[in-house]
Order: sequence, then C-alpha cells, then structure tokens
Amino acid sequence: MGSWKYIKGAHYERELLKEIQARGFFVTRAAGSGIDGLSPDLIVLSTTKKFALECKAWKGSIRIEKDKLEAYKQWEQRTGLPVYIAWKRSHKEWRFFPLSSLKETPKAFMISKEDAGLGMVLDEVVGREKNI
Repeated sequence: MGSWKYIKGAHYERELLKEIQARGFFVTRAAGSGIDGLSPDLIVLSTTKKFALECKAWKGSIRIEKDKLEAYKQWEQRTGLPVYIAWKRSHKEWRFFPLSSLKETPKAFMISKEDAGLGMVLDEVVGREKNI
C-alpha cells in the first residue's frame, strides 16, 4: 500500500476510534492489521458490547479478497467477537456491514457503491453506551 493511502487510512481509523471512545467504549488499534490482513483494524469493548472493525476509506466499491474474508470469519469464530466492515466515503458518515452482508463475486466479496447507504450507522452498531 502506498504511504499516502496508509496515512489516509490511519487518519480515518483514528477518527473513528475517537468517535467510539466518546461513546464510552475502550478501543484499540490492532498493530499490523493492514499488513497481515488476518486481524481487524479496531477492537471495540465495553461491559455490554464487544466487536471488531475492519476500516475502509474508499470512494468506490469495496472488494475484499476471499482469503481475507475467510480469515475475518475465522477470527470471529475464535474470539466470539463479530467483525464489521466500517466504510468511510468522502463527505459521508461511516457505514457498518456485517461480514454476512458482503456479496460474493468470482474473485472477492464486495459492497457496491450503490449499496453503501444500506449499512448501519454508528449508533446502530454501538447501541446506547454512556458518554464519558
């Protein structure tokens, strides 16, 4: 991944991390998640809710290789934490997609640009945690 894309992605990950922390969650960035592709970017925890996020900041459709999606599914099974694809489009709010909502193509799984609005908003994913 080019350094500009990494910097942009890391910026949006940190933005989302702060937004979720402001809702009372503990959030940690997974070191090397973008390199190995085997673990999600953010781990989100509270006493009542736990999940993980794979963050994408792309203009067009999202494509995730089949082996990476399988790795995320195995991660879900091993940890018991659901994994969501968190998608930030330019000048739009974050949208969240469970892995099961991605559509299979011959080479990958995807969320089309047209389906971006079908994802959940942050409040639907985090529920009603107390702000701190």
